[in-house]
Amino acid sequence: MSDLRIYVASLSDYNNGILHGRWIDIDESSDVDDIQECIAEMLRRSPAAEKYGDVAEEWAIHDYDGFKGFNLGEYESLERIVGIAQAVEKYPASVVSYLANDNSSLDGDELKSLIADRFVATIEECMGDDVQALAEHFYESVAEDPDLPERYRDHAEAISESMARSDINGGVYHVIYDGLGTHHIMYSE
Repeated sequence: MSDLRIYVASLSDYNNGILHGRWIDIDESSDVDDIQECIAEMLRRSPAAEKYGDVAEEWAIHDYDGFKGFNLGEYESLERIVGIAQAVEKYPASVVSYLANDNSSLDGDELKSLIADRFVATIEECMGDDVQALAEHFYESVAEDPDLPERYRDHAEAISESMARSDINGGVYHVIYDGLGTHHIMYSE
């Protein structure tokens, strides 16, 4: 269960100097229609609409919690927010936020597809740099490669590090350091 939520405010109330809105929890089972119904309910209870006889129809996202590293706008689409919540349940939040912020034009499904295509692995307890993390990811396949000549088997670690350095410098992989020795590996494009 995620701790993502958005605060949606009534703009007709806001424009009349009244703070009226609602926190809405968002998780992997959230549905756009359910969120829209929560917003509609909040708008139906608009103090400004009741006081001035107007209909409250417009809303904006004025705050959010749990979206660490994300840049949500006031008019972020609900489809994208639901897509982000679903992706955060399956992938590291730092990977989701990195790709979401760099691809702000993608809707929720397109964003989830991009993350599925680009995310490779998470390396835990690696106290080295990005190259070392990718080298750890490569090591097992290099060390167990049946085509690796026997005389190079003792050098599998150096070969893995050389491959990692080449692939990072060549733009094949991108590594995000998440702190405490955790690195997330992604394909660059």
